[in-house]
Formats: sequence, C-alpha cells, structure tokens
Amino acid sequence: MSGPEPGSSPTPESPPPAPSGWTAPPPGAQKDAGPAPGVTYADLGIRVGAYVIDTIIVGILFAVLAVIILGFAAGLGGTASLVLGLVFLAAFEAAFSAVYFIYGWTNMRASLGQRLLGLETVNAADGKTLTQPQAIRRWLILFGPFVLLSSLQFVVGSVLGSLFVLASLGYLIYLLYTTNNDPKRQGYHDHYAETVVVRRST
Repeated sequence: MSGPEPGSSPTPESPPPAPSGWTAPPPGAQKDAGPAPGVTYADLGIRVGAYVIDTIIVGILFAVLAVIILGFAAGLGGTASLVLGLVFLAAFEAAFSAVYFIYGWTNMRASLGQRLLGLETVNAADGKTLTQPQAIRRWLILFGPFVLLSSLQFVVGSVLGSLFVLASLGYLIYLLYTTNNDPKRQGYHDHYAETVVVRRST
C-alpha cells in the first residue's frame, strides 16, 4: 500500500455536513453559522404569540392539578394545611413549567406553542437540538427570576410584594428589549444559553 508522494501535502478531510436548515461557515471563518434559505430568525411578535399559547396550555393543565391539590389540603383541615398546600402548589407550578419547556426544547426542538406557529429553539452555532443542560440554563434565565420573585411576593405579603411585581415587570421588559434589538433576535436568555429561535417559512 503506497503512501503520499514525497513533498506532497495530505488532502484535507471534508467538513461534516451542517444540520438540515442551517448553513455552515466557510473554512477558516468564525464558527457562527446562520439559517439557510427558508429559515429565518423569529421576530418578537410571533415569539410572544407562541408564549401566550404555551401559557394557556400550561394554565389549563395546571389548573386541573391545582384543584386536586388544594382540595386535598382543604380536606385535611386547618390553616397550616392550607398554607402548606399553597407552598407545595407554588413549587409544583415551577417544576411543571420546567418539565414542559425543557422536554419540548430537547425532544421536539420547540414548545407546543412554538410548534403550532412553526418555530424552533435550537443551538445558536449550528442549529442542532438543545442539550438538556442547555435547555435548563435557558429555562432558569427565562423563567427562574419570575418564579423567585413570585415566591418572595407570597412570603412578604401584598404591600412589599408590589415591589417584586415591579421587579418582575422590569425583567420582562428587559427580556423583550434585548430580544427585539438583537440582529438574531437573541434575548438575554438566548445569549446566556447560546440558543436562537428560528422560523421555517417553507
């Protein structure tokens, strides 16, 4: 078996093909792939619409479970049982939201609301499906502060709780602002998790 001729350079291996719907960067360029024809970065409006759909779906499913949990707590009797039921319900709501979104992003490349509107949440560099740690990071930055502030509002009561409501509103505005003003529509949460939301137009 003969080897390469003296003085000749080995033939470089061809790069692996990019994922479907994603354009690979040219050789030697920075690894910052972009959508292929027919795939665009999703605008803020349609992303908000997908989130509204997700909120309705999660709200309906969680309301059924909430009735069961609170009914069980009320059946035990006493104020302490009811308070514990509310605390458990708040914790369960956060866990339910995390499972709903993280499972969707890692197994369907989108939440149910995003799928209905033709959106996908993918890795920003190459369009691949999110890893579970990546999806967890995205959920924590996107929803974690709201969960924390909501819990604090429940603990301190309505008077001081209004400050946490304002803080939640401020964070929401910040996420919307960073998403709308980024050329790839990557909000703060997207940059942190290295994700991007795209829409397939074909």
